Amino acid sequence: MSLIDADKRRPEAAEVAPRFLETGAQPSLPPRDRRQHLSVAILCFAPIAAVSLYLVGLRSVDLGAMTGLGLISVLTVSTLLGPGLLVLGFIGTLSLARPYIWLLGIHLVLLVLMLHGITLLLESEPRFPISWVHIGFVEFIARTGTMAPDLDARWSWPGFFALAAFWGGSGDLTALHAAVSVASVVTNLLYLVALALLMSPLRMSWQAKWLAAMFFCLLNWIGQDYFSPQGFALLLYLLFVGFLVIWFRTPHSPSGDVPWPLRSGSTLWARLWGDASRGELPPRKSAQSERVVVLAVVVGLFAAATVCHQLTPFAMIISVIGLVVARRCVLGGLPVLLVVIVVAWVSYMTQAYWGGHFGEVMSGVGNVGSTVSANISDRAGLGNPEHQWVVRARMLTTVLVFVIAGVGLLRRRRGGIEDRVLLVLIAAPIGLAFMQSYGGEMALRVYLFALAPASVLVALALFPRPVSRPSFLARCAAGVLGLVMLFSFFITRYGNEPFERIDSGAVSAVGSVYDQTTDDVRFLYVTAVPELNSTPFMPLGYRDVERVHWSNTMAPLDPTDVAGVLQALREKGPDTYLITTRSQEAFVELGQGYPLGWGEEFRDSLADAPEFRAVVENQDATIYSLDWPPEAEADHKQLMSTGVQVWLTPWTGVGVAFLVLLVGTLGVREAWRLRLEPDEYTRLRPLTFAAIPLFIGFVLVVLERFVMLTS
Repeated sequence: MSLIDADKRRPEAAEVAPRFLETGAQPSLPPRDRRQHLSVAILCFAPIAAVSLYLVGLRSVDLGAMTGLGLISVLTVSTLLGPGLLVLGFIGTLSLARPYIWLLGIHLVLLVLMLHGITLLLESEPRFPISWVHIGFVEFIARTGTMAPDLDARWSWPGFFALAAFWGGSGDLTALHAAVSVASVVTNLLYLVALALLMSPLRMSWQAKWLAAMFFCLLNWIGQDYFSPQGFALLLYLLFVGFLVIWFRTPHSPSGDVPWPLRSGSTLWARLWGDASRGELPPRKSAQSERVVVLAVVVGLFAAATVCHQLTPFAMIISVIGLVVARRCVLGGLPVLLVVIVVAWVSYMTQAYWGGHFGEVMSGVGNVGSTVSANISDRAGLGNPEHQWVVRARMLTTVLVFVIAGVGLLRRRRGGIEDRVLLVLIAAPIGLAFMQSYGGEMALRVYLFALAPASVLVALALFPRPVSRPSFLARCAAGVLGLVMLFSFFITRYGNEPFERIDSGAVSAVGSVYDQTTDDVRFLYVTAVPELNSTPFMPLGYRDVERVHWSNTMAPLDPTDVAGVLQALREKGPDTYLITTRSQEAFVELGQGYPLGWGEEFRDSLADAPEFRAVVENQDATIYSLDWPPEAEADHKQLMSTGVQVWLTPWTGVGVAFLVLLVGTLGVREAWRLRLEPDEYTRLRPLTFAAIPLFIGFVLVVLERFVMLTS
């Protein structure tokens, strides 16, 4: 059953047609059909009214008046009523006797546009400062035709930027501006396609599938769907698990629900789930050659994620291991193949990163307490009191999502259905927390990878039965929950908008410095935690990224005391500029707890200080410099190395040979497995025995590289 399954033609309508052909009279529909057509006609007005209310309200939004609550503090009631009406219209469409695909699709697409495209209508520049850094990476590849691993850790995973450079052509800002602006909307629409793929083999009613899609839109507040490797890699992840669930599930056994292959341990699963029936439909019939092709696609998706993003491949590996252990994937050797691929990439292609950060990378492995502290405790204590409500809303939303998902599992189990696939996919990302804090964002990434199955289970908590029409009470509960999620979305998604948005004045100010300089340029900005050296909320590095550098210094608690900032600027030397923008000042006030109005006083103090000379000044940004004596020379950075860098050791060549043979052997083994019946798996032993020495040799070479290149 897919997301777009439709009921068969009604017998009443079939009986009307012959009478019409005999008499030539206009057929009359049964009363029930006439009522349904009237309901559809009424529901068609919901999107029109919703769009009208939404657009009318946007005309009076003043982004400069945002408080610590973010965008919702300046949105009008009309703007909020628009998507609210759309949610109610969507629930009303789910109440119809059969699915109207076109009407549900219109509601869902408009909901995505309203939720994830609102900043596209309100702001002139692409949001998120990191988007501008990514634009700079794309521009560098388009201009030079190569990459620069020494420039940034993300260059060790250049796949996304190379693909964007291929699509974007010149890499010019004007050419990428539109693509970066609409990236969030397009990405979320693609996520829904991948979600439909994942839900297609699940035993769910069509109402539950469409409801899960709506919940996914309302719960995807993480903000990783912008122009980024993570946004692209999440799409690859959803497609990856979707293909596994559709094509490679274990077949239903002839007796009960105990799967055929790997009978050891099957009794444990039988005791765990009892006599519950599977939450998935029987595996689709497909030719062996088709499954081999799909296997190649699955491995290709993993390889693409491996070269694009640091974390996503490990989420894929944990998920496929969970499916294999839970007897929901027949590809028992696939996890080994995937581990070999990712270890090979890390060992050979990312040495520029881990060679200098090996201690930092390994320090967080297994330290769950540190991860929790960096992701929850530290975040909860930052920001002014009003902005802390945004942090609390995000935590509360996350907890409620998992709690309601658990209710969905229990309700399905009480109904005699076990959702083992969904349980694995929602629990597997938790294993990422044992790796490291990921810059204080690991909890967000766990939520992100678990969101798709969690959305499905939340829908199943309301509509658990796979065939019967949901009750009126369940539909009312879905509408109420949808409205709560909608209101929460504007807080959790756009609570940081005062400092995550990029103003046109800041872009023009940075562009002026670019135009006035030809050598290396260093920007200095202020934060409350300068040792973080994080990306500032400014459009830096969107071109000539190799000659632009930035660092931070302590923002003075007293905005009139700029002596420390002056000293820090002097220590940086010539060709260094102090930059302050409205968004960065808002981050210091709202995100780091400085008093409201601090930014205005700080900017006035800089303007009054005779040592500072304003290079560029407008309503959104000001850039200062110092008058340096003629003999002062800037400390320019040495030229960086570019291109693919594979550091060699005495056994590197042998390791590459082991790698090629091992990947080939494991790939052939899994492809051959698909051509065998479960009781014929013993025929795979020759390939297993052949892979063991290759695997041992490959691991030894990897260890040799780590030891030699980190010593």
